Amino acid sequence: MSASDEFFAQRRAAAAFKHGILERYPVVFAGKAGSITSGRVVFLDGYAGPGRYEDGSPGSPLLFVQAAQYLGELRKVTGIFVEQHPDRCARLREVLTEVGATGVNYRTVEGDLGAHLPGLLPSASGAALFAFLDPFGTALNRGQLRSQLLGRSGRAPTEVLLHVSVSTVARIGGLLRAAERDQRALEERDRKTIANLDRFLGGTWWQESFRAVAGEDLITATEVALDVAQRYCATLTAETGFQSISMPVRTAAEQQPKYVLVLFTRHPAGVWEFASAVGMAGRNWQQALHDAERARADAAQDRLGMDTLFDLVPEPFDPDVYERDRRPVWTRGLAENIQYLLAEHGDFRLFERTVQVYGTLLGRAWERHVRQAVKDLHRDGLIANDGKYDFELRPLGPVTLPVQRPAPGPVSASDPTPGRPVDGRRPSGSDHPTA
Repeated sequence: MSASDEFFAQRRAAAAFKHGILERYPVVFAGKAGSITSGRVVFLDGYAGPGRYEDGSPGSPLLFVQAAQYLGELRKVTGIFVEQHPDRCARLREVLTEVGATGVNYRTVEGDLGAHLPGLLPSASGAALFAFLDPFGTALNRGQLRSQLLGRSGRAPTEVLLHVSVSTVARIGGLLRAAERDQRALEERDRKTIANLDRFLGGTWWQESFRAVAGEDLITATEVALDVAQRYCATLTAETGFQSISMPVRTAAEQQPKYVLVLFTRHPAGVWEFASAVGMAGRNWQQALHDAERARADAAQDRLGMDTLFDLVPEPFDPDVYERDRRPVWTRGLAENIQYLLAEHGDFRLFERTVQVYGTLLGRAWERHVRQAVKDLHRDGLIANDGKYDFELRPLGPVTLPVQRPAPGPVSASDPTPGRPVDGRRPSGSDHPTA
């Protein structure tokens, strides 16, 4: 079984996190962006897969169909699902027929996204376009991503959610490093693999970073790959005028990040809404980890027999209890981030500094927690913004009168208080996709 076939056997925690975003954000995008395109919206899934996992979980195409059905007549949604593998594409067509996709206009395309993209984009002319690029390995070549998607003609909104495979970059960088260390020529297949990564990243600039990696250190190689991904995104945003928000994702709390999800958008509101969707998706990630642990414990208990002294199976995961127990710490951490930003930069609007407002809580907290943090600061007389309607769009309006804030409460050992919103810093708590 290939790695891609094994992936579709059962949805794992990293996929649950990704799909938690797709359950929420496309609807928000269609609602906002579609309001200026006469309701026309296109969802483009460039590496669609078979549509459903073997365990019955919906894949990205079905999540896009569900989003379109939820929007109903409010938006005229078209789904374009591209899948290169013939068998998976055939299965995708079967799955879409099985579910009915009632009221959804869609088409499936077999083949390479790069080859089909020029012919597909005219059908999205004048429509808001949300493109999801989630391949096994490297995605669309950088030149095409920049010119044909991020550089799409017209004024209709375009957003791209891109999967940058950290593990793939680290592995390919390791091929290059090993050949140079052993002073041997690369094999033909390795040269092709490296050339493919060159096309994805837009040149050979990334190779120098791996030449400094010592030995076979996977952790160091992953750190280099994360830095390469960050530089790749920074260059694209600088060249295109887009903004980006990125989220490294792990398959388990103790592992290195496997990939980075990056949203490219032209509007700060897109960053704001995406950050909230990422936070809610963090519960999906946590539940998937918990369910996997329950399954392992259940299997172990079956092997040991029912007469064991201890119940090895954890209690079912309750997402509401999970959020409720962490809400005070998250809210207090967000309030501290906001105060820090006010002290450093003066008055500002929250949606203009989304990533810094969330800081290390990106991927855990979401809008409701930011709203509560703003309400708490307003209650304490520290800001004028009351946290009500469109609170993220209005200036915070810091109050200049000195106010004695109450001392912070105790912090749970399992959910450490986030530090100041330093760019690039990630949390160390085990309840986070990037922990």
